Amino acid sequence: MSGEHGTGISRRYRVYQVGGIVLGVLFLGLGVAALLAGGGPVIAAIAGIGGLAVIIVSIVMMVRS
Repeated sequence: MSGEHGTGISRRYRVYQVGGIVLGVLFLGLGVAALLAGGGPVIAAIAGIGGLAVIIVSIVMMVRS
């Protein structure tokens, strides 16, 4: 019984981690779109750094679990 419960929790965290990677890629894409649309390099840098941070944290948490 407890093994099945652990698998469900692990699966839930995996969904969150993959969702974090998707969210990070979305932020990176928004940063590039902002730069190309004339939003300025500061806005693009904020979105890019935020996207990279989300991706890095998701990958680290995926490796640790």
